[in-house]
Amino acid sequence: MVAEIMKRASTIKELVAAFGAKVVSDSGEINRQWLRDVVLPDVGLRKKLEGLLHPPVLAALEDARWEAEKAGVNLFLAEVPLHYEIGGTVSADFVIVVASSRSVQVRRMMETRGLDEQTVHKFLEAQWPIEAKVERADAVIWNDGSLASLEAQVLTLASPLLQA
Repeated sequence: MVAEIMKRASTIKELVAAFGAKVVSDSGEINRQWLRDVVLPDVGLRKKLEGLLHPPVLAALEDARWEAEKAGVNLFLAEVPLHYEIGGTVSADFVIVVASSRSVQVRRMMETRGLDEQTVHKFLEAQWPIEAKVERADAVIWNDGSLASLEAQVLTLASPLLQA
């Protein structure tokens, strides 16, 4: 969802106004590497970026939830990586934290996003510790294992929720 919002002309215009032309790459897209290098480590700049990106992300999420309700969907799941960091402002009846060890988080982010280890640690340091998220969750899925193990845990957890 964030990636889509960052492609919007209005978002690009807002980010250029906030951070200058360096925020846009030669191809005219948001320069995510520049954001990682310059904005991520600076708490003030990161909060400024979040202030620009979070409102449209939350609005899109609420629109999707409303559309799902209108269509008669019984269970709406949304992935909100920064749920607690943004003050739990996403309306939720039940919060599930999918957690893994720090070493697995680092490895997966390096593999899936093509990031170096130092950048991954910057991302993780900008978030609440996983232990704090686990303490506040309604349910926790531990995800250090295989995809099949994760799927089994999700099905076990979702079964009673689907019947509610």
